Amino acid sequence: MLTHIDLPTTEEEETRLRDYLEDVQPEDIAEYISNLDDRDEQIELIKLLEPDDAAIVFFELNDFSLVSDVLLSLPRWQAMAIAAEIPSDDAADLLADMEDNVRSRVLALFDDEARSDIIELLGYDEDTAGGLMTTEFVVVPAFVTAQKAIEMMRAFAPDAETIYYVYVIDGNSHLVGILSLRELIIAGPETAVADIMQTNVMSVNVHDDQEEVADLMTKYNFLAVPVVDDDEHIIGIITVDDIVDVIHAEATEDFYRMAGINEGEDDEEPTVKGAYLARMPWLLITICGELGSGIVLSGFQARLEQVVALAIFIPLLTGVAGNVGTQSSTVTVRGLAMGTLESGHTLRIVLRETCIGLALGVSVGLIVGGIGSIWQFPLLGLAVGLTLVLNNLMASFMGTVVPLTFKRINVDPAVASAPFITTVVDISGLLNYTLIAAAILNI
Repeated sequence: MLTHIDLPTTEEEETRLRDYLEDVQPEDIAEYISNLDDRDEQIELIKLLEPDDAAIVFFELNDFSLVSDVLLSLPRWQAMAIAAEIPSDDAADLLADMEDNVRSRVLALFDDEARSDIIELLGYDEDTAGGLMTTEFVVVPAFVTAQKAIEMMRAFAPDAETIYYVYVIDGNSHLVGILSLRELIIAGPETAVADIMQTNVMSVNVHDDQEEVADLMTKYNFLAVPVVDDDEHIIGIITVDDIVDVIHAEATEDFYRMAGINEGEDDEEPTVKGAYLARMPWLLITICGELGSGIVLSGFQARLEQVVALAIFIPLLTGVAGNVGTQSSTVTVRGLAMGTLESGHTLRIVLRETCIGLALGVSVGLIVGGIGSIWQFPLLGLAVGLTLVLNNLMASFMGTVVPLTFKRINVDPAVASAPFITTVVDISGLLNYTLIAAAILNI
């Protein structure tokens, strides 16, 4: 890890620093640069990197303004050397947020083929397979021999993002098969590619949502997946490193939403207005829920005056049930986000979580009910214990059913589940306590 670097003031110092940076991982350099406050210092440090290292640093930083500042301040030959090392999909991501006049100047640094690929990628929505894919991949015709395919790979490999898979097309450029590098190497030189390729190729459409692509690659542990257009022509591939970024981004988004926070609030300069508007609706929902709880308690006031000890356990009852509901909701939302919950098994999912809630309820009911019996009196302990069993059962049920229901009606469960479940569990939990205590204590 880099701690401190002094920018060179002489040619000798510059040479030593260049040599030093060659032995440092580009990812570590990117982390160091991201912590610098001085933009000029950031630019000068990147200028000292080799073109391939600078390209990796650009990708790791994902700072389009820094990319444009660096490339447009370098001598043209040096800027073009760095641009040549940036994969087309990474370049498209970096150029997407640039202003038109800046983007056109940066695009001019790429060669004609790369520029055409980047412009094509910029035409797709960033949240689709087209926005994720790279156009740098290896493809061979089905009719060529294994030897010829290897020769073609040698020619294409330097520009390809990955050569783990070789994609096979027919005479009309339709995707018809796939080969692993291993299968190609062990095949006889004169063996036709059509005889050794796998024909059950899984692909994604260029317009598919990035989450669907992530689910597919995660399920089948693909290192890459081909992207086809509506006519089944292969136009790109998506590699696993891009999917890792998608999974991270989607998970972060869901966590922010579950907390009722704008996902951009971890930026260096969040806006007060934006944060206020993002958080206030969830606070209003919480207020409504707590007011509902207050209404239930007001109806319970007379009984509380008769048996003051009943109030002691109210925070515990709502807190435990809320935690159980949150646990079930979190598991369900995560399963929906990752695609691990199969839509046809809804009943089994609900029954499983409900059984878990019942087991938890019985356990904590026995513990707290026993404590209440010793601390106060047996009938109160019994009322608290039975309430915990029922509340936990209902909380786990709601924590599972609510996200599944929201998903079915096209409402994001990560956004809406937590406040809704909290409200319902608090109100129903207090109502259960009221009814059970009244029945057992005869008040």
